Amino acid sequence: MKRLVALFAVFCLSAAFIPAAGAAGNAVKVGVVADISGSAGAYGTSQKNAYALAADDLKNKRIDAGPNDVTFDVQDAASDPAQVISLVQKFTTDGSALIIGPTLSSEAFKADPIAVKANVPVLATSNTASGITAIGPCVFRDSLSEDQVVPEALGKVVAKWHPKTAAIIYGDDDQFTKTDYEIFKAALGRLNITIVETQTYHKGDVDFKAQLTQIASQKPDLLVVGSLVEEAAKIVGQAKTTGVSAHVIGGNGLNSPKFIALAGSAADGVVVGAAYFSGNTYSGNREFVSAYQKQFGAVPDQFAAQAYAAAQIIGAVVKSGKTTGAQICSAFGSSKVNTVLGPFSFAPDRNASAPSAILTVKDGKFAAFG
Repeated sequence: MKRLVALFAVFCLSAAFIPAAGAAGNAVKVGVVADISGSAGAYGTSQKNAYALAADDLKNKRIDAGPNDVTFDVQDAASDPAQVISLVQKFTTDGSALIIGPTLSSEAFKADPIAVKANVPVLATSNTASGITAIGPCVFRDSLSEDQVVPEALGKVVAKWHPKTAAIIYGDDDQFTKTDYEIFKAALGRLNITIVETQTYHKGDVDFKAQLTQIASQKPDLLVVGSLVEEAAKIVGQAKTTGVSAHVIGGNGLNSPKFIALAGSAADGVVVGAAYFSGNTYSGNREFVSAYQKQFGAVPDQFAAQAYAAAQIIGAVVKSGKTTGAQICSAFGSSKVNTVLGPFSFAPDRNASAPSAILTVKDGKFAAFG
């Protein structure tokens, strides 16, 4: 009898150390399509850096995904639409529970339908054109759309400078820049600001003097720039040399430190509508900025912050036990997460519900405008 009691005690002691079923968690792979190189490399590099930081923070539980192992497979689409499509196709067949990206809205309109057809959810972290979430019932974004940010930015500009006229220059061969034009045009109309000149260009153009000279002849109070970073920097720089004296406002394409680096002193005073300001006081942002700056030698921009916030959102959902694509899609809609962007949730249309940040360039840095 004593031997049986002893054996039973040993069994009970051993059983106490057997982990409960499921305690080891699940592996959750996230496929990331980012333009780390190419014309949109300024945006994609920030995203890549943020996922590297997030991966470390998931390991050390600064982002808590519970017992689950969340990994990011970050791939460079090289600003090549064909490569974007190829990577999305890859992630729909390799066990990825979720796809993040691609970097540009124009890429998303071509590639997201592939993920939708394969029933793999998508989280856009930098697609701000109208209609992104309408692509499919499991397409979400944590980036504020231009529809959300542009009217607010213009409202603040009007309150401060009281402009009566505006000129617009935009790229007519890119989905994002065309959307920017439409949104700015509508918002200017609602504010009773007369558009005195509209000029266009093509992606990759480097000389905008003819368009800007025509704009200067109309003496607008505002110059609206609907551009991605490379062209935007040249436009702003050449505006100064062609006699344009208007206040300059742009959309999300200008919201990158690379814009300031390329435009130099010509960037000072430019206003941009954004979803993130590195100086915000939301929970965890100061630590994020410090860690990012220490690791990458630069202050994180909106593209880095939205990527890192995506990891925070995914971590919270996965921690709750939602680890498959279908579960993640279902759980996103009811998620409420404190992120570096501020308190975050998804609206019923799967767009971001979060604070905005209207910024201006001051002394070579972004600062709060108002």
